Amino acid sequence: MPANRLSPDRILTAVFLAGLICTFAGYLQARTDQGATIKDRLREAVHRQVAEGFRKADLLAEVIAVHLPRNVDELDPDAAIRPLRAFLPRQAAGRYVIPLEITSHEGSVVKVNTTVECAAVVKGWTARFPIRRGSLIKPENFQRKQIRVTRREQEYFTADSLPEGYQMSSNLAQGQLLRFHHLEEIPVVQRGQQVMIHFCRRSLTLISPGKTRREGKIGDLIPVIASTTGKRLYGRLVSPGIVVVE
Repeated sequence: MPANRLSPDRILTAVFLAGLICTFAGYLQARTDQGATIKDRLREAVHRQVAEGFRKADLLAEVIAVHLPRNVDELDPDAAIRPLRAFLPRQAAGRYVIPLEITSHEGSVVKVNTTVECAAVVKGWTARFPIRRGSLIKPENFQRKQIRVTRREQEYFTADSLPEGYQMSSNLAQGQLLRFHHLEEIPVVQRGQQVMIHFCRRSLTLISPGKTRREGKIGDLIPVIASTTGKRLYGRLVSPGIVVVE
């Protein structure tokens, strides 16, 4: 008489082996994704903190990038993450440091500083005509549009000038409201270009001609050479022809 293929012993053995395989696969997946998991949780914590801060300040902004310390892969992926202080932005666009406290299951505490780059949503300007991707941002191609904003928003989002050093990252239809995701940053100076170097010391400012040693975007810290002394310095590029050394 043939043996019963669905005997209880065989069913229990099959269930046990299937469970063992699933457990081992889950363990391997967890080991593989350990670094990504803690990074994702840190980025999520930073995004929540920044969004809450902008909401309290009645500002609108977009998070462009979150920079994490290099050693985060070594942290416990299931550790508790707690912001060390409330985030209140000074303005929408800028770079901010978000300090976080990470507590592992063993009770060890690590404090890390994450850096987040934010940019204001550009409101109050619409295209005069369809603008193609790659076109430079020029004031004559846009017109002011009346929108309802709070007093705090008006200070940052409906200024009388458009951002320098940007070009269109997508097509813009006539009358379409300009927003930050329509823009992409481009270098505004090239290597060897003539610029004016502003040396700022407290209330004193000295101006000297100079040359850039590499290309740069608005806000970049770039190397320059002062033409009068030949001294090599690092300065902040604040406009296409002005570098500030503090």
